[in-house]
Amino acid sequence: MTKAALSLKLKQTQQLNQNLQQSLRILHMSAQALETEVAEWLADNPFLEKPDTDTEAFELPPQQYTKPAEHVHVGGDEAADIWATVAAEDDLHSQLHAQVCEHPLDDSIAAQVHLLIDSLDEHGYLADSLADIAEHTPLEWMLSKDSLAQALAALQRFDPPGIGARNLTESLLLQLARQPQDDIRKCAGLLVRHHLGQWQSAAQQKQLLRALPQFNETTFQAALQCIAALNPHPAYGHTAAGQPTAYVQPDVIIRESRKGWQIEMVKAAWPQVQLNIEYTELLAETELDPAFKSKWQEAQAHLDSLKLRQNTVLRLAEWILDKQQDFFIFGPIGLAPLTLKEAAQALGLAESTISRAVNQKYLACPRGVFALRYFFSQAVSQNEHNEAGSSQRAVQTLLETLIQQENPQQPYSDSELVTQLAKHGITLARRTVAKYREALKIAPAHQRKQTN
Repeated sequence: MTKAALSLKLKQTQQLNQNLQQSLRILHMSAQALETEVAEWLADNPFLEKPDTDTEAFELPPQQYTKPAEHVHVGGDEAADIWATVAAEDDLHSQLHAQVCEHPLDDSIAAQVHLLIDSLDEHGYLADSLADIAEHTPLEWMLSKDSLAQALAALQRFDPPGIGARNLTESLLLQLARQPQDDIRKCAGLLVRHHLGQWQSAAQQKQLLRALPQFNETTFQAALQCIAALNPHPAYGHTAAGQPTAYVQPDVIIRESRKGWQIEMVKAAWPQVQLNIEYTELLAETELDPAFKSKWQEAQAHLDSLKLRQNTVLRLAEWILDKQQDFFIFGPIGLAPLTLKEAAQALGLAESTISRAVNQKYLACPRGVFALRYFFSQAVSQNEHNEAGSSQRAVQTLLETLIQQENPQQPYSDSELVTQLAKHGITLARRTVAKYREALKIAPAHQRKQTN
């Protein structure tokens, strides 16, 4: 007979407070979504108002860089013409393929992640089983269910949350896993895992409360609201293939000046909002109702979240400018390989924070308007002569240049392109070259060949 015993265990956990959760949510928003959010703040909170003047309520001074302007190859009319380049919003599959470069994956797992991305349905779910996917791939790929499971675990860490799930339950659990660890999340997890959809009536909710005695009614109702806010279709709201973004608002601008590169915030991308001076002074002079004090604290938290967003995006843009100066001089062929993890370590932030900071944020420069994600690309062709490797986008740019300069009567085959890239110090497999060529929507050699 076993004895019942009590024991105490000390456990330390880290949880995000409500203000920090709001700041991270604001950081993740696009400029257009933020504009809508701030409009709701202004309508709801009397302590917030738009400034009367055209000056920004909070503005950080433009940062100067020491790169000599005379070394910059873009300027004058050429730069003005290049401003016609506007970033296009990729479809969800393209966004996911691009994110592969942002995670430290080995070549084998990265290739399998690409395969799984192509297997997703229009809702962002993986409809086929891993066994079926492995069975229907060429034998020489030597894929197994276990290796695909590792690739799927990597894919499910991508944005949007819940992507790569095999059913609704798994998708909701993946989304919950990114939320702060507290009783609400724990309760929501149990409801999704064991009682999904069984809380439609008041009677069902009472029955579930009795089945989950460790949670009080307040936590239970908060968990239901948390679940209701999740996205049942991870792909919902993302651009479909062939539908370009109608409007892109850059968040930062990099300009060329005589003193060097200059980076500054785009005023239109940052909502103009400040504390109402009269109400703030009244609050300091008199004892107001606690509800008004709560609104004042809420207004302060809103402004703090905007400042945190601005500061994070600006710091990230400064770091990109420092690391990718060759891009601003030579164009895409000068892109250096970078990962979100490197940015997180350099800026002293969490990798998830960097992921939020690059989400739907854009950088304008003389070469066009680019998503911040554009500047993150996985290293390829690392060797003793090129330890850092080259970025995938730089290699694709070089590949495109080689094809543009080829003899149209004798175009390069994929094997010949491998040889040409090797002359530039880039060693790639023929299959990789073919994959890059297809990504650039360039036909194979026999279709490019022109006859007199």
